[in-house]
Amino acid sequence: MSRKRRFGISIPEDVAISLDFLAERLNIDRSKLVCEAIKTYIRDHVHYLTPHEGYGVITLISGNSIQLLKVIEEYKDIIREYTHIHIDEKCINALVVSGPSTKIAELHRRLLDIYYNVRFIPLRDCRIDEELLRF
Repeated sequence: MSRKRRFGISIPEDVAISLDFLAERLNIDRSKLVCEAIKTYIRDHVHYLTPHEGYGVITLISGNSIQLLKVIEEYKDIIREYTHIHIDEKCINALVVSGPSTKIAELHRRLLDIYYNVRFIPLRDCRIDEELLRF
């Protein structure tokens, strides 16, 4: 087990209330919950730091399918599969992607500019050089 380090953060009150509620419902302490959330965030975004061949799923909720279809056409070299369903009058989309991490990150950023609730879920671990994380 690695050494633990304490540090303080400031978060909005409503986020703190949600954090406390979730920790209580999951029956875990707040520190463990925050640590797991940070680990997930780092794992989901490390592709921005280290060029590699990767694959994963991009999920998003969209309202304009025509605009999404144009993006899919533009990135068809890394989008291996696309699915689109409707739930509660919302368009739920999943893109299975594979290719250079730089291109996947570019697609991810492009989708974030257009839609809300976009998430890249890597399905291949990427190890990072700790030197890249030093400022």
